[in-house]
Amino acid sequence: MHIRFAEIANDELADTCDWYEQQQPGLGLRFKSSVREASIRISRTPLLFPIETEDVRRYVMNRFPYILRYVVRGEEVWIVAVSHQHRHPDYWVERIKVQ
Repeated sequence: MHIRFAEIANDELADTCDWYEQQQPGLGLRFKSSVREASIRISRTPLLFPIETEDVRRYVMNRFPYILRYVVRGEEVWIVAVSHQHRHPDYWVERIKVQ
């Protein structure tokens, strides 16, 4: 399946990479690489990961405290949020209506 990031999820990814890079040089690249690996895993088995609400699924990242929230639409997987595990859990819900 093809992976697409919603624009706002892509912004979250970029902001998080920048933050990690400021904490330690190279850490932002490692975060981005982990997201890429997670995206590949999701694209191979998108229905494997648990449903969080309605048709939104979540993938909990291993090395970083982040969750990729996504929706399967036809042959595409839309990543709608790259969210920290301690952020308010429903901040991204309105994005689903826009997609």
